[in-house]
Amino acid sequence: RQGVALVPVPPRITLLLVGGGHVGQAVAKLAAEVGFDIWVLDDRDKFVAPERFPAASRRLVGDIGTTLRDLAPQLSPHAFALILTRGHNHDEEALYHLARTACGYVGMIGSKRKIRMIFDDLVAKGIPADALERVHAPLGYNIGSQTVPEIAVSIVAELISCRNVGGTDGARWSWTPART
Repeated sequence: RQGVALVPVPPRITLLLVGGGHVGQAVAKLAAEVGFDIWVLDDRDKFVAPERFPAASRRLVGDIGTTLRDLAPQLSPHAFALILTRGHNHDEEALYHLARTACGYVGMIGSKRKIRMIFDDLVAKGIPADALERVHAPLGYNIGSQTVPEIAVSIVAELISCRNVGGTDGARWSWTPART
C-alpha cells in the first residue's frame, strides 16, 4: 500500500519593507529564506539596489508618503508591511498611509516612547485609534536582541507566527490613546 505525504505550504505573503537600511536588509535575507516575497521601498536609490536586496521581487524608489499612498489600495491581507525607516518623520508618514490598509500585518520598529509619540500624532491627524491598535509596535518578539541579525530573527519569528498561526503570543506592549 502506498501512502501520500502531504507537505503544508504556507500562504505566499508579500513582505513590504519600508526602509532599506541594515535592519531591513537583514530581515529581507531571512524572510526570503522562509518563503516571503520581498518588496523594498526607500527614497534613496542605493538603498534598494539589487546588491543590497538580491531576493527582492520588487524595488520601489520614491517619496515614502506618495509611494505608499499610491500602493495602499493594492495591499491585501496577504501583504505584511514593516516600517524600518531612518527617522521618526518617515516612520510617521509611512504609518499614516499603512495603518488603515488591508495588510495582514503592519509593524513599526522603535522605542515605546517614539511609538507613543507617533501614535498620538496620528490620532490628532485623524487616524482612528483602532487602526493603530492593530499595529505591531515595537515589532518582533522580545528575545533580548543586541545585534542587527538578532533583531531580524525576532522580527521574522513574529512574521512567521502571524503567517502560520494567525497571531502572536499575546505578550505585546499595548498603546492606549492619550487623554485630552
